[in-house]
Amino acid sequence: MIQEIVIPYSLQKTIKRLPYSIRKKLYWCIDMLMKDERHLSLRQKKLEGADGYWEFSITMNFRGVYRREGDKAFLIALEKLEDVF
Repeated sequence: MIQEIVIPYSLQKTIKRLPYSIRKKLYWCIDMLMKDERHLSLRQKKLEGADGYWEFSITMNFRGVYRREGDKAFLIALEKLEDVF
């Protein structure tokens, strides 16, 4: 179980620039990672070819990537997916 999530300062600045609705959903996802990391709403999956790296869904267009070390998670990136339509 994840006990602590570390967010680097550079990523904190990026988070502050996100729209409020995305920020609110991100913080819900972070909270859920700590409570129940297998919650289906996170649509979490392990990244192929990268041991200890996982991604989770914030919204349909935003993903978060983190690295897990024991009971700590280090949020590494937030990425916006391009519209496919």
